[in-house]
Amino acid sequence: MASRSVIDGYSFADDADLSLASSEIEKIKFIAGKMNMDNAQGVLAVYDKLITSGIFVTPVGNEYLRTLQNFLYKNNDIPDEAIKEIPVPISYTRALNLRSEERDEKIAEERSRRTLRKTFRNEYKISLIVNIILIIMVIAMFIITLKAENPNMINYRTAILNQYSEWEQELNEREAAIREKELELGK
Repeated sequence: MASRSVIDGYSFADDADLSLASSEIEKIKFIAGKMNMDNAQGVLAVYDKLITSGIFVTPVGNEYLRTLQNFLYKNNDIPDEAIKEIPVPISYTRALNLRSEERDEKIAEERSRRTLRKTFRNEYKISLIVNIILIIMVIAMFIITLKAENPNMINYRTAILNQYSEWEQELNEREAAIREKELELGK
């Protein structure tokens, strides 16, 4: 795109300015083809008409106006006071301030990106530490749950089987004790 935005040695910021400069080149070719450079008064009349009409606003057009102005200054038939100054259609200080503001905005944006990156890094570290702590806590809860004597979701089957085994053993012991007593009493 950089090669597309260059005309006559000038690099333009956007396609609209490029198109404007291109149309000014066509106008310059047309005017130069029709103008008689031997007639200084005619060149002055065309120059004045170009200045008052404001046809040329790009550096390409202003360069052509400057060429005509220099021709008129060099011509002894035309007094220097009769030659108008070339108006500059833009404020260069405003353009420079805009460019400076754009640069400041880019710098501020880059700073905010760096701050966001630093903030993200800090938040990531904190999140990682919190997640590790939570994982350790979950593992500890599982260990506590597995080692607990009370039945819970994890060890309820084992706890119930153990409880029934204890009851069965207790019943067997009582039954054996009762049989012994019956044998003693039955003799």
